[in-house]
Amino acid sequence: MWRSMVGLSWKVPKWIFESLSWGKSFKNNPLLGNSFLNRCGLHVIRVILAHLLFRFRLLLLSPLVSSEDRREFIRNGYLLKKNFLSQAEFQRLTKELIELKAPVREVIEGTTITQRVFMDSTERAKTPNFQRLYSHKGLDRLMRYCSSKNRPPLFYIENLCNHANVTPRPDPQRDLHADTFHPCVKAWLYIDDSSDTNGSFVYVPGSHRLTWRRLKWEYRQSLEACKKGADRAPGRYWDGSFRVSTQELAEMGFKAEKLSVPKNTLIIGNVYGFHCRGRALQKSHRMTVWMQARDNPFNPLFTPFPRSTALLFEWIWKKALMKIDSRKTEGGEQSNYFGTFNRAKSVMASKILESE
Repeated sequence: MWRSMVGLSWKVPKWIFESLSWGKSFKNNPLLGNSFLNRCGLHVIRVILAHLLFRFRLLLLSPLVSSEDRREFIRNGYLLKKNFLSQAEFQRLTKELIELKAPVREVIEGTTITQRVFMDSTERAKTPNFQRLYSHKGLDRLMRYCSSKNRPPLFYIENLCNHANVTPRPDPQRDLHADTFHPCVKAWLYIDDSSDTNGSFVYVPGSHRLTWRRLKWEYRQSLEACKKGADRAPGRYWDGSFRVSTQELAEMGFKAEKLSVPKNTLIIGNVYGFHCRGRALQKSHRMTVWMQARDNPFNPLFTPFPRSTALLFEWIWKKALMKIDSRKTEGGEQSNYFGTFNRAKSVMASKILESE
């Protein structure tokens, strides 16, 4: 009894803090997953408040980008810029990334092996061409505006190995979904062409906006997410990253678009809008510079110290990754190695084949 009370005294403040910040799990947080509170509109209130503050911060940061980019981002939920770097800059960056030797994390998603390198300040110091991309004025301004946080994002190198020789399993990236309940951004600079061969990015234009139909859908999803045990529908995601069916999408008046783009294209997307990774028809690879920016959606203002804040977030996230690595590698969900991206065959797939 004493131990449970001590544990609860720690957990309750944590649950409250998560409810007032970026917490989204209906399963791990009893406040967010409370059926009565969500019938009273807890989830919908959080969604509306987060969006109002997001638009307020965008307004304050509007001088960072052109009016054309602002209109496109607010209208569609994403920006697409082809030939983002000069040809010479892009070729140097591509060569550097393919030859890069760094700590690589591999995870299995469906039949896809996802390889990532977290490009913190230590890794950037070894890669001058990547450092120039990190300091690119145009990219910096776009990401600071679109995230509404006025700070550079976290940077990764991502290499996808499609149709790797692994045992098929559910792939959370292939279903149309919203990442979380509040607006936030991810971005990709494509090192390879994207097409049906290697899986294009799929986005639903306009689905980032809070229409009345979208709000009603959010309300219904929150009630479903509160269900327990056998009452909970199988095959759904109750971590706050809701999946949407084709029928539900049509009922809300939205239609998905496949964004097949050539290499050296930058896509910045508001991932509250519905999106997914398109299916790859062949055994193939796709490399991108992957960026994401997410923190407390209920902060009404943004940081006045972009670079310092970005370095602080990097340091915190690097510490968190060490804990995540330990848990995932022990559970067999992830494999870590130091070296280059293997564009022919993944390390994890080789280990699985050897074990079989």
